[in-house]
This record gives sequence, C-alpha cells and structure tokens, in this order.
Amino acid sequence: MVIAAGCSRPATPPASDSSPFVGQVKPVLYVSDVEASAPYFEKTLGFEFLGYTLLEGRPYYADMAAGSLKFGLHNPLTGQQTAWVGHQRLYFRVRDVHAYRALVLANGGLPGDIIETDWMDMVIVQDPDGHELVFAETDSARHSVNPW
Repeated sequence: MVIAAGCSRPATPPASDSSPFVGQVKPVLYVSDVEASAPYFEKTLGFEFLGYTLLEGRPYYADMAAGSLKFGLHNPLTGQQTAWVGHQRLYFRVRDVHAYRALVLANGGLPGDIIETDWMDMVIVQDPDGHELVFAETDSARHSVNPW
C-alpha cells in the first residue's frame, strides 16, 4: 500500500473484488437554467457537452465531460434541489492552471487570481449561479500533498 506524503490514506485504493464500488462518481450541480448553463460550461470553461435529457419535451439535465470524468447540470425539480442552486464547489484537475486561467479569460470568463498552496495551485471560477469551480494543478516537486 502506498501512502501519499502528508496523507494518512492510500494514494491509490487497493483493488478489491468484494467492494461494491466500480471507481466512478457522477457529480451533479443544480443550476437555475440548464439551457443557459450548458453553453457557459462548454464555451467559456471548455468542458465537453454530451447532450440533454428531456422531461416533458424540455431539457432538464445536461451531460458534461471533463476528460474522462462525466458530471451533470440539473434543473431543480424539488424545493430542496432549488436550495442547492449556486451552493456547491467542485475541483477539477488541470495540466497547467496558468494556461487554463488564460483560456477562461480568452473565452470571456472571469477567473480569480492563481492561489498557490502547499497542496496545489488553483484558480476559482464562479458559474452564473454562483457555484465555485476550482481548477487545480499539482506538482510533486513543489507540493507536499497530492490531494487527488
């Protein structure tokens, strides 16, 4: 078992045929208008748009991808889901945080400044609903902990 520096858990979980998990997770952000959010995520932030799912003939869910990770944008269907609009934070690992920040700026987005920490360098972008999207880069020569 490998333990990441400064971390008490394995860097890579051991494989187990008895585990019920298959190693995939699908985060979902509740947004006020999926038809407005999907183009922002695609054109401004550079995610891949995979398509809509319809409810009563109207899009209520957008399937998005960031590399091999898929995630969703979802119109709220209940009061509880409405309360989640704009109150979530997701972290995405990028190869070069400075280049990614420049891409978002070139696409008309408003990324924050680069934040350098002991575990990652990151930039935070708020989507139109207020969700915080964190784009981060790690380098084992500069960062003491690998959060991924």
